[in-house]
Amino acid sequence: MTPRRKNRKLDQWITFWSVPFFFNVFGLVFVPLSWMMPPRSPSASTAQIVAFMQSHNLLVACVLLTLTFGLAPVSNAVYLMQIKRMSVSPAFRYTLMMGAISGAVVGMLFPMFCFGLGAFRPGYSPAVLAMLYDFGYLAFIGSLGCFCVMWMAFGLAILLDKNNVLPKWLGYYTVWQYMTELMAAPVWINKSGPFAWNGLMTFWFTVVLYVSWQLVVYTCIYRSIKRQPATELDNADLYTATGDSSIGVTA
Repeated sequence: MTPRRKNRKLDQWITFWSVPFFFNVFGLVFVPLSWMMPPRSPSASTAQIVAFMQSHNLLVACVLLTLTFGLAPVSNAVYLMQIKRMSVSPAFRYTLMMGAISGAVVGMLFPMFCFGLGAFRPGYSPAVLAMLYDFGYLAFIGSLGCFCVMWMAFGLAILLDKNNVLPKWLGYYTVWQYMTELMAAPVWINKSGPFAWNGLMTFWFTVVLYVSWQLVVYTCIYRSIKRQPATELDNADLYTATGDSSIGVTA
């Protein structure tokens, strides 16, 4: 019997290409729909906060994010599949998985619900709206711990891996990149200047580093998936059992 699915890496390619789709939706929600990003000033006036928090666009953005939120774990599976191939403890994979779960909650759901509440409940007092405004931005930009730990685990897994699944320089790059995330810690203290949540160092500098790092990571992961031997695939036995002898690197 000939198997129906010839592309043994279809599951990996689905998770891989879900990443740009998800981040495009994520960008659509946080920029043109809601204008939450770039971050508004933490020292904005009460009138400015109320006008922003009661925008109907926030409700539309909240609905769209709620519908596509499930793509977050799919996109994180890209990293987990690569770590699974490495000669390291499963603890690295579990650390990244749990960090991704907690990061999605505090860095995505909390901000969206905080901002969406302003439009959903127009009767809230300005003081309540100001609290939700602060809560939303501090959760989005100030939730450092889960992200630093999960990406530190990813970088260390690359460095300790003896199978050379991903290049060693990417491990050093990843560790360095997420050490710079610690610069966002002062957002809990500063309401103006380069270390406020909309500041040059805590937002703009780290965003440039993060985006460039993500592009490099996914280029390396793309090449790693292409190079992966069919004997490493979880569904390799199915094809071997059915008489398919084309064992090797498949696209």
